[in-house]
Amino acid sequence: MECRNHSGTAAAERCAACMEPFCANCLVFVKGRHYCASCKVVAVGDNMPIFESISEACDEANEALKFALIGIFCVGFVLEPLAIKKALDAKKIIAANPTLTGEGRANAALIIASVVFLLWIVGIFGKVMS
Repeated sequence: MECRNHSGTAAAERCAACMEPFCANCLVFVKGRHYCASCKVVAVGDNMPIFESISEACDEANEALKFALIGIFCVGFVLEPLAIKKALDAKKIIAANPTLTGEGRANAALIIASVVFLLWIVGIFGKVMS
C-alpha cells in the first residue's frame, strides 16, 4: 500500500476519517487517531465525518479463507485454486474500496491455499512416481 500523496513511499496507516493510506509524514495525531491534512480540520471540530464508522467485511476474502480451510481436508486440488483466485480478487477489491476490511483474511487464504495446493501436487506426483 502506497501513500496517497507520495508515490513509491509505503503507507504507515490509513486516515481515521477518509480511510485513505498515508505515510507517517502525511498524518497528524488528533484525539487519539491519525488523520490526513484534509480530515484533521474536521477532527479538531466536533463534527466527525459520517463515513468514519462505516466499514464492512469483504465477502470475497471470507469465501477465499473458507475455501482454503475446507480444501485442507477434501478436494484441495479443486478448492485451493479457487481460494487463490478469490483471495487475489479480494485484495484488489479491498485496495479499491478503503471501507472494506479483510485484507488479513485474504492474505491468510492466499498462503494457506498456496501451501496446501503445493502439498496436493507433491502428493499426487509422489503416488504417480511410486
